[in-house]
Amino acid sequence: MPSMKEQQRKTGIIHKGKIHFAFKGIRLGGCLFLFWIAACTGKNYDDAYNKINSLKSLLKNGDVIVRNGTDEVSRAARSFNRKDKTYSHCGIIQIENDTVFVYHALGGSYNPSQKLLRQDLEVFCDPGAVDRIAVFRYSLDSKETHTLIAWLRNRYTAGLLFDMFFNFYTDDKMYCSEFVFKALDNAKGGALLRLLPENTGPVYVSIDDLYLNEEAKEVGIVDL
Repeated sequence: MPSMKEQQRKTGIIHKGKIHFAFKGIRLGGCLFLFWIAACTGKNYDDAYNKINSLKSLLKNGDVIVRNGTDEVSRAARSFNRKDKTYSHCGIIQIENDTVFVYHALGGSYNPSQKLLRQDLEVFCDPGAVDRIAVFRYSLDSKETHTLIAWLRNRYTAGLLFDMFFNFYTDDKMYCSEFVFKALDNAKGGALLRLLPENTGPVYVSIDDLYLNEEAKEVGIVDL
């Protein structure tokens, strides 16, 4: 009669403490099956980051970048857009020593400090949380661009806070689209205020207000 150890070897089970190593072929097949599922349903991150890098060569200081997040908060944010519900957040591009940064106002649990963020483009466009980005451009001469950069750096250094009340009339705190709009409007000497819709309600800037106007020109749209 075969020993217990021989029986275990034949059945592919070797007892070691409380851990059972069984049916190696089945385990390998299971891993391959999970890999196949990930390949079919997951995202190709290398491809996504290649797309982001390809976009870099097109960018200039002052470009407006918008993104769509894939979580529930982003879905709620999209609902505040007036016409186009495609994007949920926005920022403004600044290139420093060949590094592309995005300045953007973000609140809630995503940014506990509530202070203005300055992040690498790849972080802002994180394919794990974002499925589409787009860039739009306003015409800025060298003087306007200099004014814009100085304004951004000043607000970042000062630790501009996110405005949880979405009050357009205050400048000590700003929400994302308000921040981008006021950055550009300041650079253009107040010339962009005419772009805001006239209505009887409180003035606010929606994300689609930033690109659904005659001043904004499309630079590129990327699906991640």
